[in-house]
Amino acid sequence: MKKIILIVGASGVGKDTILRTIEDKINANFVKRYITRVPDSNESNFYLDIDAFKTLKEKEYFISSWEAHGNFYAIARDHIKDGVNIISISRGAIEDFENVFDDVTTVYITIPKELLIKRLHSRGRENMDQIIQRVDRSNQKIVAKKLVEFDNSSRIETSIENFISLILSIQNEK
Repeated sequence: MKKIILIVGASGVGKDTILRTIEDKINANFVKRYITRVPDSNESNFYLDIDAFKTLKEKEYFISSWEAHGNFYAIARDHIKDGVNIISISRGAIEDFENVFDDVTTVYITIPKELLIKRLHSRGRENMDQIIQRVDRSNQKIVAKKLVEFDNSSRIETSIENFISLILSIQNEK
């Protein structure tokens, strides 16, 4: 039996930081994404150039793929294992997993808008206009059969503790 826990949220809300921190504290398969941009220091993904990505997509190697901000992302079919699978994805890919798996919970990580702007600005990847556009897009409604919201605006230690409790409660659901 496969249990899928999808992690979604705007860029900058702390998804990768949380997942990296809890990986050795939770008994689960943390599924890595394939991406066409070089991962930053908070991420653990597989980098592919665009041609390799397109070839794998054509061969249906991916269970789900999406484009965001000029980059391509995907999850490989054979990386989903029996048991609990934790996967960071785009909100637009939720339906791909819900169409294939019966047991899917989507965790929507949020932070206040002002904090999100501050975090994105500190990354230095985009100018302020691009950041504001990105933040405005992050307010789109999440559509999922089973959706849980998680506020990640607490101190990192508190957020990690609360997130672990949330994941353990989802793991234990029948």
